[in-house]
Amino acid sequence: MIRYIKALLFLVWFGTSHLLAGAQQNLFDYGHTLRFARHLSASGQHRFAADEYERLFFKNPADTTVALEMARNYRLGNMCEQSAWLFGELLKKDDTVLSGNFNREYLRYALHCGVPADDYFRHTSALPVEEAVFYNLSYYWATQNYNEAIRYNREQRALLEQEYPEIYHMGVMYDLEKRKSPAIAALMSAVIPGSGKAYSERWGDAVISLLFVGSNAWASYRAFNKKGVKSVNGWIFGTLAFSFYSSNIWGSAQAAKSYNSEVNQRYQRNAEAIIHLSY
Repeated sequence: MIRYIKALLFLVWFGTSHLLAGAQQNLFDYGHTLRFARHLSASGQHRFAADEYERLFFKNPADTTVALEMARNYRLGNMCEQSAWLFGELLKKDDTVLSGNFNREYLRYALHCGVPADDYFRHTSALPVEEAVFYNLSYYWATQNYNEAIRYNREQRALLEQEYPEIYHMGVMYDLEKRKSPAIAALMSAVIPGSGKAYSERWGDAVISLLFVGSNAWASYRAFNKKGVKSVNGWIFGTLAFSFYSSNIWGSAQAAKSYNSEVNQRYQRNAEAIIHLSY
């Protein structure tokens, strides 16, 4: 009786272990791995998803769906080096592989990670014209080439306004944005200390500059008025006044440059948000 029980237990153990081994093996097959990779991607775990896609890609490099999804997860996971490697591998096999959705994904990677301009525009030229204008304009914004962005926005007004009104109208607003001239700011502060900073909307700095220059100049004048050119205090306050006056002129030019830079950064953030939400 005991021998029968042992035999039965052995058969149960043997069958269960083989069943579990088979199940474990199935969990790591191509289909399960692909589903797991897509689950990770959908939950925003793009770097982990990319690891799973890599396993699939090395098993079957001819699977273009896997390659495309891997490229997308590389981009969303900020994995620029891996993206460059993948597209390089694809191009080695066939130049025509980077067409259609692959071409679009390549351009999105390029906007995020950066590629030479001639290579980028070679790929945009393969797109329908209504798509090409978006990617061309996006490149100028992504590379912070604002003069070219405005020029292209004007040249392609008809298509951009119809197909991509959000980024087009943002470009129009940027074009109309008033800039501050560093030369005018410096000249204004040379005449009235602090006025150049007020021109650049740095009101607090403007008041401080006026007070520092004015108070030291007045103290120097009073000291010289009492004791003449031999007044030590007169020279001390006069030197301070001249130092603050000179710094006030230089600082006013810098304030104008900072104002312009802040305008650029504000529109740059808006442009990047619009671009990346468009695909």
